[in-house]
Amino acid sequence: MLRGMAAQDPRVPAEVEDYLIALFARAGQIGGSAGGAVSAGGAGAFGGGRGGARGGARAATRMKTKVEERSGSVPGTSDEVAARLAAAFPKAKPLPATGRLRLAVPIGITGLQQIIIDLDLAPAGPGSVQALLRGYGKEGLLSAHPTLKTVDTAWSAIQSGAS
Repeated sequence: MLRGMAAQDPRVPAEVEDYLIALFARAGQIGGSAGGAVSAGGAGAFGGGRGGARGGARAATRMKTKVEERSGSVPGTSDEVAARLAAAFPKAKPLPATGRLRLAVPIGITGLQQIIIDLDLAPAGPGSVQALLRGYGKEGLLSAHPTLKTVDTAWSAIQSGAS
């Protein structure tokens, strides 16, 4: 672990942590470019963007990734459950993941903050599947708990199937 890096929950996959850090770097780059352009023109935008990206990435590595988890039997087939989850978040972007559905759900007006949702499904019985739903997000000290809210919305969506 790097010095200054927050100890992470072992349930957080490395590729999810990397994705979340890259999001913060991108947000920092945008903010740094805007600030640099205002104060120093084009050259300031370039330098401000680079510095902002480094600062955003550094801040993200120091923040612990919040993990929210739900599990249980849900009605429907695997395809139906996955479709309900995708329908609950029409702006979500599918991310590559082996053996599971992974979505990046944009939060807020700009969508610069994202919550990553992982859905693992296994057969449970006739007309249902066993689901493990996890959400991952970087949250600050003054948080509106977006990871919790997103996972609650996702769990409600996949539970809503008709029997």
